Amino acid sequence: MNIIHFDVDGELKKHLKGDTRTESLQSIDSSEGVSKVDAISIKTGSNADKSTLSPFTNLKLLVTRTVGTDHVDLEYCKMRGIEVKNILDYGAFNIAEHVFALLLTGTRNILSTQDEIKKGTFSFRGHLGIALKGKTLGVVGTGRIGLEVIKLAGAFGMKVIAYDVYKNDAAQKELKYEYVELEELAKRSDIVTLHAPLLESTRHMINASIIEVMKEGVILINTARGELIDTEALIANIGKFRWVGLDVLEGEKAFSKDHPLIHQANVVITPHLAFYSDESVKKIASETERLMNPFIKPII
Repeated sequence: MNIIHFDVDGELKKHLKGDTRTESLQSIDSSEGVSKVDAISIKTGSNADKSTLSPFTNLKLLVTRTVGTDHVDLEYCKMRGIEVKNILDYGAFNIAEHVFALLLTGTRNILSTQDEIKKGTFSFRGHLGIALKGKTLGVVGTGRIGLEVIKLAGAFGMKVIAYDVYKNDAAQKELKYEYVELEELAKRSDIVTLHAPLLESTRHMINASIIEVMKEGVILINTARGELIDTEALIANIGKFRWVGLDVLEGEKAFSKDHPLIHQANVVITPHLAFYSDESVKKIASETERLMNPFIKPII
């Protein structure tokens, strides 16, 4: 089987076999002879649609090395008879750990103290932190990642409320959290963290009306999809938030130094790397090859 892996960085390349490329589908020249390719794997850097997939006239299988599939035109693939597979779990704990990295960076003033430190001032004054114990964490989406976040929240002694269209009664009983509607979650939470998939029903679920009912000084974390937040509404109400930690951005493929959130003192942005750890790259590679060929043994 002729296989090409796109959007591959140096770390993942160490664990993937075969033809690996750093570029995305958008950069492919139809004259490259890709008409003979049977299977490809991609990440969110590639838009898998008619314009990018049409040169792959023999394509039978597309593996996206992600949980989400919003960058794949599923209807076009179905029409072409291209089977689409995604990686449902490459270590939900990786994203959950990053949630708390973003959260603690803000609550314990990790970044805000650095200017003073670099100027030679070594003082705690003016940097009152926020303890997580006893605070209410609102988890939007209780899939694998959301549940890992809830487990970590328990270790911090936090109270957890959650919103999900599909309630997990067994997990709720085991982890002792409460399901509420989204607006109530917004009203009651000291911290809101997003773990919902991007669907038409979830696009801009954090909008002006939801932000309006949030507490003053609320903290917002997003490691899911940037489009879950209405960026304009966030910017217009940025003063309401003590801290905003974003690993994803709306329209992040067009990110530039002119992005309006960059210069906000209460915002930290990481480049969609919550998934990216030593453990996850090995798991992603082994899962990709398992999906490509059932007879390939996992690397780990």
